[in-house]
This record gives sequence, structure tokens and C-alpha cells, in this order.
Amino acid sequence: MRGLSIVVFFLILSVSIGPIAGESANEIRGGGSVMFEQATAVWCDVCAEHETWISPMVESNGERLIRVNLHSSINDPLGNEASKYRRTWLGHSDSDSTPAYHFDGSKEVTPSSSRGELQRSLLDAEGDRLSHENLDVSIEFDSSSVTIVARVDEPIRKDGTQMTLMILETIASVSPEDATNGILESHSVLQNIATISLNESSIFPSEWASASIEHAEGITANFSFQWPNGLDANSSTIVIIHEEQIPSNGRTTLSALSWPIQSYEDEKTQSFWPSTIGIGILIASIVYYSRSKLDNEQ
Repeated sequence: MRGLSIVVFFLILSVSIGPIAGESANEIRGGGSVMFEQATAVWCDVCAEHETWISPMVESNGERLIRVNLHSSINDPLGNEASKYRRTWLGHSDSDSTPAYHFDGSKEVTPSSSRGELQRSLLDAEGDRLSHENLDVSIEFDSSSVTIVARVDEPIRKDGTQMTLMILETIASVSPEDATNGILESHSVLQNIATISLNESSIFPSEWASASIEHAEGITANFSFQWPNGLDANSSTIVIIHEEQIPSNGRTTLSALSWPIQSYEDEKTQSFWPSTIGIGILIASIVYYSRSKLDNEQ
């Protein structure tokens, strides 16, 4: 009976200690996702109407596309330096109408007005990918410090390209007073951005991250930063893009991938419990049988 109590004690201990916080790293390979960037605003009534079919369309396509909401800097609490920079980079000013949809950097001539039209734009963007490159990304967390290494071993192009890091807030809330179009939340809102090429870098907000890039046989970009204050990591998505440095009327994305942090944390926690319980059972068994052997000798 005493031995059984010891077993129970170690099993409870193995469950109660929980996942150990500290350094963690993740390796991701991808690149085939299409960038879907939407110029929007909390006061845009048409944006609110479109949201009823945009969200289901994005969800149904999974990793085929990466949604990024770029909010206006005019009378919009979700507008920020990163969104303003990216909208300008895409050729969309605050005076232009919303919504506007960009697929792999190319703006729709006429914004889609239905889920079917938006799906067609996705198919067109996928069809315009004449070739494919693999994007390998390593993301390492150490407390609040983050280090990201993005590598393309066989790039489609090297000259005139850049690596771009985005941090998205998965769901950003909007107060009823500000949400004049009636939508109280916005999905995949750009909060931070850093781009690096051989010639220059652009970082918004200013100095929130550092970046470097190397061109050898392939391309390797390094990003490091402290996790932004006020942004919940478990409700954020990291996006890495290899793209043309100077946008034109054509497609700019060469490869892109996204990494929802919460999905990784859930997976890490789920994989932790079987091994933890297994270790607890092993320790309990050793203690139990050692105790039994000692009792028999006495």
C-alpha cells in the first residue's frame, strides 16, 4: 500500500510540473503561399460587407494564402507606421479608395465583389508563379528575445530582391465608437514590419528590430528583436516573404510562408504530456520496485 502511494505521488508530480518555459526553436519549410494584402479601414462600409465572405474564403484555403490587413492611417485606430509603409510600398495611398486587394503584390484592377471573384484572383496568382523556390525559416525564442533566420538555397532571383518580416495580430478588437462600419474586429492586422536587401533596410516602427542579409549561393536573412510590448505572442502570426525589392505592375512575391505562434505552442504542449507522464511512470516504477525489494530483504 505504501509503494502504491509512492507511485501515485510521482504520477501527480509528472502532471503538475507542466511545460517548462525557456528557450524554444522551430524549423519551418514552405514558400508556396500567395500573399493576400487588403487595404481596409474601420470606417469602410464596403469592407464590412465584403468581410462576410472574405473570412470564410481565407479559412477554406488554409496555407494557400496569407492574409494581411493594412489599415488606413486616417481616423483608424488600427492604422500604424507598418501598415502605412506597406500600403505605400504597394502603391496605395490613403487617398485611394478602399477596399483594395493585392495578390502577390499585384493590385486587382477592380476589387472583387464576391467570394468567387476573390477565389479566381487567388488561382490567377498561383498560375503566375512560373517557378517555385523553397523558403526555410528557423525561429528561436529565448524569453522575450526572438531570432529568425530565413534562407532560400536556390532563389528564382537574387538581384533586386528583399526579405520581409511581418508580425500580424491574429484578431484586433475595435471599440464600438471607432467601428463606424459595425465590424468590431479585424483579422491578420499588420503591426510590425522589417525589410532587408543588399542596399537598404526599412523597419517600422523605427528600430524595433535589426536585420542583415547575405548573398552567397543562396540568400540568408537574419532578424532579431525583442517581442513588441502590448502584443500577445500567442495571438500573433509571423510572416516571412522573399520578394522583389521594387514593386511594379506585376507580381512581386517569390516565396512566402506564415507561422501562427499559438498553433506551435498548442502542439508543443500536446507533445509534452505523453513524454512527461511516461517519465513519471518510469520513475514511479523504479522507486516502487526498489522499495519492494528492500522490504523483502528486511
